[in-house]
Amino acid sequence: MKKPRRIFIVGHMGAGKSLFAEALAKKLAWQVVDANPSIERYIGRSINDILGEHGVAAFNHTQAEIIAYDQHHDNVVVLLEECIASSAQCRQLLSSEFVVYLKVSIPTQLSRMKHGRVPALPVDDLQHFLEKQHHERDAFYEAVATLVVESVVNASNINTTVEDDVNQVLRALEGDKY
Repeated sequence: MKKPRRIFIVGHMGAGKSLFAEALAKKLAWQVVDANPSIERYIGRSINDILGEHGVAAFNHTQAEIIAYDQHHDNVVVLLEECIASSAQCRQLLSSEFVVYLKVSIPTQLSRMKHGRVPALPVDDLQHFLEKQHHERDAFYEAVATLVVESVVNASNINTTVEDDVNQVLRALEGDKY
C-alpha cells in the first residue's frame, strides 16, 4: 500500500481521538478536520435513541457525505463521529482509506471521563452504556481499521499516551507496517 494522503480516526468516546488527531496532524504538518459532533456524549443516549430509525439513516448519509468529501483532500487527518462504523455505507467508503482505530478499554474510558476532557455522560449506569457501545461497535471499528492503536494509559499520563500513540502511527507509515 502506498503512503496515505489522508488518515481517518475512529473509536469510542474517551479514547483520546481529538488529542490524537491534533497531535498526529501536527507531526505530519497536515490539517485536522473535526467531523465528530459527539452527539451521544452530551446527551447520554445512543444515536438511534436520539434520532430514531429515519433520523439515523439521514445522519449516516450525512456522515457518508463528509467522508466522500474528505476523500478528495490530501494531507488531512479526519476525526469521525463515534457511530460512524455502524453505517454500512460509511464502512464501504472507509474501506479504501487509511483508518486508525484508537482502541480503548472501558476502565480507561471511565477514568478519562472522570478526569479528562470528556464529560461524564448524563446516564444512570455509565459502564453499562459503554459496554453496550463496545458490543455494538468494536467489530465494525476493527473491520474498517488499517491500523489499531491501543490507547491504554489513564488520564494522568494523557500527553505521554498521545505521543506514544502518534509515534506508533508514524512508525507504521514509515515502514508500511499496516
